[in-house]
Amino acid sequence: MKSIDYWNANLDSDNLSRRQGLAPERLDKALAFAATPEFGWVRERVGDVTGRLVVDLGGGVGMHALLWARAGARVVVVDLAAQRLKALREAARAAGLAHRLSFVAGSAESLPLRAETAHVVFTKSVLIHTNLPAAARELHRLLKPGGCGAFIEPLDRNPIIRLYRRWFAPKIWRRIARYFDAQSLADLRRPFGRLRWKPFYLVSAGSFFWLYGRKDLARFRRSLRRWRRVDAWLLAHWPALEHWCWFAAIVLRK
Repeated sequence: MKSIDYWNANLDSDNLSRRQGLAPERLDKALAFAATPEFGWVRERVGDVTGRLVVDLGGGVGMHALLWARAGARVVVVDLAAQRLKALREAARAAGLAHRLSFVAGSAESLPLRAETAHVVFTKSVLIHTNLPAAARELHRLLKPGGCGAFIEPLDRNPIIRLYRRWFAPKIWRRIARYFDAQSLADLRRPFGRLRWKPFYLVSAGSFFWLYGRKDLARFRRSLRRWRRVDAWLLAHWPALEHWCWFAAIVLRK
């Protein structure tokens, strides 16, 4: 199976398909699940996006494009998979946000957008599927001077997540994903010069059972609050554990 066929066949977030429908309560729940702490961290550092252009690379049916639009941004969603763009367009209509979103088919390594047009470029679990040095150069090209790159990408060492990837994740992931490590951070930093990042989810990675296993928003939030306190204590005493977290939230400025 080609990677584009896989993405067309697997509509992420809540698998928002025509068959399932797009009831408002389902959208609201999907958006609430998407507003996780690491997204909140990059969102705060990006600042006010009212009237600004946000490019969501690999946005597919991820709900983050709708969260940016709800914050007042104009959003261009770039994705290789036409079915994912189609599903997100339906979600945008259901959310009353279609007027704020545009959809473009394209790849990270050759973005079909003019240079210095975006105030913000954003990804969530997308750069791991790219030729990262080439994608980083394209994202830098796309940003206006002073613009912000906000990226959330999975790291490679968390033992809970490594067990999941080994035994439960689709086998194709082993071929189409290269999880972030120190070299990845260096490759992403190179066109920009400076990089700020924060690790998320050490033992609290297990809380995501209530998102990806049994969807329960209340339990998900309670579990995250409890176990992130444990993460904070562990990282305060052993800072080297930051590379064993699940996600890196990354902010760069052009």
